[in-house]
Amino acid sequence: MPLDIRDITKTFGDTAVLNGVSLQARDGEFLALLGPSGSGKTTLLRVLAGLEQPDSGSVGFDGEDYLRQSPRARRAGFVFQHYALFRHMTVARNVAFGLNVRPRASRPSRVQIAARVEELLALVQLSGLEDRYPAQLSGGQRQRVALARALAIEPRILLLDEPFGALDARVRRDLRVWLRGVHDRTGVTTVFVTHDQEEALDLADRVAVLRDGVLEQVGDPQTLYDRPATAFVHDFLGPSVQLPAVVAGDRLTSEDWTTTAPHGTPDGPVLLCMRPADLRRAETGLAAKVMRVAPKPGFVRVTVRMAGRDIDIDCPAEEPLAALPTGASVRLAPNRFNLLPS
Repeated sequence: MPLDIRDITKTFGDTAVLNGVSLQARDGEFLALLGPSGSGKTTLLRVLAGLEQPDSGSVGFDGEDYLRQSPRARRAGFVFQHYALFRHMTVARNVAFGLNVRPRASRPSRVQIAARVEELLALVQLSGLEDRYPAQLSGGQRQRVALARALAIEPRILLLDEPFGALDARVRRDLRVWLRGVHDRTGVTTVFVTHDQEEALDLADRVAVLRDGVLEQVGDPQTLYDRPATAFVHDFLGPSVQLPAVVAGDRLTSEDWTTTAPHGTPDGPVLLCMRPADLRRAETGLAAKVMRVAPKPGFVRVTVRMAGRDIDIDCPAEEPLAALPTGASVRLAPNRFNLLPS
């Protein structure tokens, strides 16, 4: 694990922004830091970049003490949410900036810098735009220039702070695919901050979920979605229905529904966590009432009221649930669920 974060703590005033976070990243891995605002993800990224100093803890990279190194010595490429391009510089000069400001002894020649800029602009699909200024580019193009500039210094690690946050949804989707392709071609270890669950699950090899400065869970996207460790992770990663339940022996009971408890589940109170997409009409299940039926292109959205809350269930038109009228009583049972600490 080239990147080794151990027990990082950071406070601002009386607020603990990071509270003993430990996390590792593999060589060439794409790691996403995911969480709501105030979870500490951007502060952790700034610690890696050398823009913040933690109160305690350690960061190792390739066996070196990262916290003792200057930001320049770390060779970290940083991409900000709002690009931070130099407006008075052309695209080519923006990309070349990190190379041009190196000490003379380690600075490449002008010919080498020009070749590197040409190579990177081809990589980010901006060839031919070398002489344009940032104001003459679209938001997506400016973001690609920012990435090319970060890659120009041949970083050991690439740090991305919500790089698509200022873009519209369609451009963000297109750039996600493009960014993953760039990562696969360059092989640079990448740490990516986002609050967008879909973005993290689509892009990353592994996702670290943070809340209030604490690491809730880290794992590959499928594991996090299928086997969340906490109710917060289940809720944050997608539509979630959570009901109090009790396990007694081999029986699980929630509301007026009883079913077989998963083998090995200890007795006691739990949270029954389900995805709306996993709920099906059943003879025995949780009592619900159909509140609204709305045909959509390719599916039907059925809104049901269950345990005092409205839940949207998107299902195929041929699904029995989609044929029910508004006001109908129905019983729903999940075809899979998670039992998590209450």
